[in-house]
Amino acid sequence: MVDAAGKKMVMAEDLVGSVAEVAGWDGYSVVSGADGEPVRIKGKQLYGLTYTAPVRQDLKGIVIYGDHVTLDTGTGAVHTAPGHGQDDYLVALEFDVPLLMPVDDNGVLTDEAGQFSGLDVDEANPKIIEWLDQQGVLVARRDIEHSYPHCWRCHKPVIFRATDQWFVSMDENSLREEALVAIDREVSWIPGWARNRISSMVADRPDWCISRQRSWGVPIPVFKCAKCASTVADEGTFDAVIELFKTHGSDAWFTTDPKDYLPAGTKCPTCGCTDLAPEKDILDVWWESGVSHTSVLKHRAGEGLRFPADIYLEGSDQHRGWFQSSLLTSVGAYGVAPYRSVMHCGFTVDKDGRKMSKSLGNGIDPVEMCDKFGADVLRLWVSSVDYSQDVGIYEDVLKQVSDAYRRIRNTFRFLLGNLDDFDEARDAVASWDDLEPVDRYMLAKTAALLADVEAAYDALRFNGVYRAVYDFANDLSSVYMDVTKDRLYSEAPASRRRRAVQTVLMNVLEVLVRVMAPILSFTCDEVWECYPPASRGVAGRPDSVQLAGWPRAADFVPSFSADDAEQALRAFAPAIEAREAVTKALEEARAAKAINKSQEASIALTAPADALPALEAVGCEALADLFIVADVAVSEGDGYAATVSPAAGAKCERCWNYRELGVADGHPDVCARCAEVLDGAAR
Repeated sequence: MVDAAGKKMVMAEDLVGSVAEVAGWDGYSVVSGADGEPVRIKGKQLYGLTYTAPVRQDLKGIVIYGDHVTLDTGTGAVHTAPGHGQDDYLVALEFDVPLLMPVDDNGVLTDEAGQFSGLDVDEANPKIIEWLDQQGVLVARRDIEHSYPHCWRCHKPVIFRATDQWFVSMDENSLREEALVAIDREVSWIPGWARNRISSMVADRPDWCISRQRSWGVPIPVFKCAKCASTVADEGTFDAVIELFKTHGSDAWFTTDPKDYLPAGTKCPTCGCTDLAPEKDILDVWWESGVSHTSVLKHRAGEGLRFPADIYLEGSDQHRGWFQSSLLTSVGAYGVAPYRSVMHCGFTVDKDGRKMSKSLGNGIDPVEMCDKFGADVLRLWVSSVDYSQDVGIYEDVLKQVSDAYRRIRNTFRFLLGNLDDFDEARDAVASWDDLEPVDRYMLAKTAALLADVEAAYDALRFNGVYRAVYDFANDLSSVYMDVTKDRLYSEAPASRRRRAVQTVLMNVLEVLVRVMAPILSFTCDEVWECYPPASRGVAGRPDSVQLAGWPRAADFVPSFSADDAEQALRAFAPAIEAREAVTKALEEARAAKAINKSQEASIALTAPADALPALEAVGCEALADLFIVADVAVSEGDGYAATVSPAAGAKCERCWNYRELGVADGHPDVCARCAEVLDGAAR
């Protein structure tokens, strides 16, 4: 095209109008050929043409092309600065364009900037624009605002510069291949899908640039020849630097002359010069943290640590950070992964789903939460969540968890309160067959809980531990504790029926306090201190539950086999199903004012034919205890259903059950069982 002043310009056809508008041209025309049509040529056809650069007229530029140039703005023909941008750098490599770098380490223009050398880049910008305008090569100027990378620490703009860097090759010595083998075969990833995440990152990553241009950090311990700029690094120089850092610390790198600590005769292998300068670049911080397997595990092996580590634990973002840098440095140096397993966790977020951070000020102070809810509530919350994902934490969540905590704590209180007079060595029921069906059922459930919790801990699924214990506490409270209160409170203190319940409760206590000790540390220590007096006096008993060891099903009293436990659960399952039908019928009867309490009810229960043998084996008396009613009759039906009618007899003043009263002499207001207990107490 030709502007109003007659200057010919080459630009993208689609951008002619926008350029003219910005430039403020009153008139312009498009150059036409002999046929009267605008002269058009593809950009690639200009490739190879040379031009004279306005500022450095001693240099000849070359026209190239690249896919990074778009028609969003400008003229379609752009200045390429391979020393200052990723796209420009890559296209310059493709076309073998020289990589000029006219900005030094201090942000000052070098001699490559011609007459503007010595100026700070911010100072030079307006001067260059003014000079271009004076030379008549500036069509127009416009101030624009756009996003630009800023330093996360000081928040100032970052200048992109092409500089010499230090790299770790991912392929030259098979580092990538060996790291992928370690990921796939040597390491357990928790959760399992994390394996694919880090594997894809290592498979696709470029060579690792380990150098940074900063004023602070750990230096790269090599030297540059002052004469030819060759790198000087050998075993002798590395040993000297190790000794320097060991004796004086890493700051000595910046304050001590290399001649004062390098071996005598150290010189440049290229030109023989002995004047050496320490490298100014520092190490990438991921390299620093990544070699902690050497500085911590290997260096302190005599202090109980070992290499490789059993587990590395950090946030989910560390698959591209510490997890990966540790893996690469360890595989590169020692040929093995630095860890046997890796577990990652997500981030805490607020109730709006925003990641908690200092800048947003939306974090929660754990100390404040501990002061308000208690440390164990906070610990219980941690165990309750899926830590592999981002998790929300705020007061409403902790209030919900505190309800769960009270459920577990109250379970401990019930157990302790009903075991105060229990001496396991003297009072425990020693035979599995001497337990009642509901007792055997509860012991089998306890053994199943122990197995589930062990599996969850082994898999590091702490929310599985939380869920198993919470559900067990609910079942224990709503079924076993509720059902056995009559035996605990109304039977004679030393009766076999009461001791059977206490035997079960002691087993439950032993399991719960030990499996929850890693989570509810303070509460379980408190429970341990409040154990039944007879148990507290046992010789060799540790002072803390944290030293008590893990419970084992083989230590249950009475002992029972896995087959016994499976049979107990299977045999009692129909009774538990029937209980749901009975409970529903009792609620309806109470709502209709037919009864006030379940003890006033007589139950006619129908059950499927295949369930009758199991219910008959449990027995109607045990079923009445399970349903907390006066009596039960069972017959065959299409399914589980219950009919409620008022019980015969009267309310026993002692146990509140509806029984025939006055059977025993001298006790007109109590049932036969309670009369026997009272007579025994009188003796």
